Amino acid sequence: MPIEVAIIFMLALLTFRLLTTVIHELGHAIPALLLTNEKVTVYMGSLGNPEKSLQFQFGRLECFFKFNLFYWKGGLCVMHEKDISVRTSFLVTICGPLLSLIVATMGILVLYYNQFGDVTKLVIFALVFSCLLDFINNMAPKRDSIALHDGTFTNNDGMQLWMLFQFRKSYQKFQKGSHYMEQSEFGKAAAIFEEAIPQAKHNAGMFYRLAIYAHIQNNKREKAKQLQEIFTEKYKDTFTTDDFINAGIILGFFDEYEQAIHLYTEALQIDSKNSLALNNRGYNYGLLHEHEKAIADLDKVIAIDAKFAFAWNNRGFSKLKLGQLEAGLQDIQQSLQLDDQNSYAYRNLGLYYFYKKEYEKALELYQKAKELDASTKFLNNYISEVEKFLQK
Repeated sequence: MPIEVAIIFMLALLTFRLLTTVIHELGHAIPALLLTNEKVTVYMGSLGNPEKSLQFQFGRLECFFKFNLFYWKGGLCVMHEKDISVRTSFLVTICGPLLSLIVATMGILVLYYNQFGDVTKLVIFALVFSCLLDFINNMAPKRDSIALHDGTFTNNDGMQLWMLFQFRKSYQKFQKGSHYMEQSEFGKAAAIFEEAIPQAKHNAGMFYRLAIYAHIQNNKREKAKQLQEIFTEKYKDTFTTDDFINAGIILGFFDEYEQAIHLYTEALQIDSKNSLALNNRGYNYGLLHEHEKAIADLDKVIAIDAKFAFAWNNRGFSKLKLGQLEAGLQDIQQSLQLDDQNSYAYRNLGLYYFYKKEYEKALELYQKAKELDASTKFLNNYISEVEKFLQK
């Protein structure tokens, strides 16, 4: 293939990657508007992040367009209707990839029945290829969840369609609980999901997963642990990457760091590039003072996703503990640039100034961390420690 042809095809494919996302999300949004009465929000180029996005609205359709050609994160369609039937959810879900397939089919017909120059054919073929890839990628059910901007998770269209079929008898509870999750009302969501477990029969495992995750988000640690123990006993053979990660998070709540590391390692045996598992394992290594191992994991996370704020912060913490103060400071500052509401980053920044013997500055940053999250690990100990130095 001549280099010029390859360049044209790659540029067209890169451009149509954006267009395909627009087509896909409109495929969800149009039936959502027709079948529901509330607002429908579409994110293009992000997974629910309205910041630094171009916003526009047509009636009940609200759109956020975040343009970044080389860091394009796909899209998300959110229906704001509370009570949505199985039929509506099925149609809205399937119409996204279906519209991509329709556009691909139209492109094939245009190519077949018309005579175009080589460049035009190549551009149209790139559109067809992009749309077909979108259809296949979204219709194939994937068990691993997709992390959204607000910290919640969803699944690809294929898995959602499979869940709709599996949960058709208990779907109303699934839908109601999911709505509470979207609104960050995790306590209400957990109650709904737990209530559905005995009714779900063959699908009880999925409701266990959802209830455990909701309890984790709601910081109900004992309840999450109780459900996780039951879930592990019944479904360990079916564990996904997310299941191992959630179980590891719960063990970390109770300072069982070595066991948590073992679970994160099992998650990484399934998906060696799972940034959340690598980050969490690195964090736990740091808590065990195995900072070289922590940094090795966190280096991998940052190589995979340079915008993972927690990874920068955790690596900064381990560097501080190894005496690499300036390198640690750079990592913590990078973390704060990515997420300026992370209490752990302010705690670690305070630790940097403590090591520099700037105790008043350290205490100021510790207090900032406490304002953001009073439960930040080790924070009270650090505050007590710096106050002793200030009293001397």
